[in-house]
Amino acid sequence: MKEFDPVREFIFDYITVVAENTLAIAVIGSIFVRDASISFVYFFLPFVLALICMIPCIPIYLKEDMTVKQILLQRGIELVVLEVAMCLAIRFVMGESFPEIGYVAILISTAFFDVLSYLIKWYLEKEEADKINRKIEEYRRKKNNE
Repeated sequence: MKEFDPVREFIFDYITVVAENTLAIAVIGSIFVRDASISFVYFFLPFVLALICMIPCIPIYLKEDMTVKQILLQRGIELVVLEVAMCLAIRFVMGESFPEIGYVAILISTAFFDVLSYLIKWYLEKEEADKINRKIEEYRRKKNNE
């Protein structure tokens, strides 16, 4: 069975959050601020945002056996931090010219991609758990037949 490696999990989740941030920034930027001039510094923005967004994830890596309520609370706090970080980043990049409807779009887009990434991760982990359970069941059947 695969052992829990907090550093590996943190890096995997960090990359996921970077991808979410990049996609949200690209979608919102292309829809609402087509004529903005983007500098090379903004390339690093998703990485900084992801680092900020990973702060609420630290309890998951320190305490492996969290209850469902604790996980839901942590995920809720993580989503709020992600939403605030995205709005602040867009304000930093676009300034005062960004329309208020754009902030609503950011909130919806960020929440959508965050939930989507969790569903995909859950599905992949469920698939892996099912494979492990099938192997265990097969091993038990072989052992009982001997």
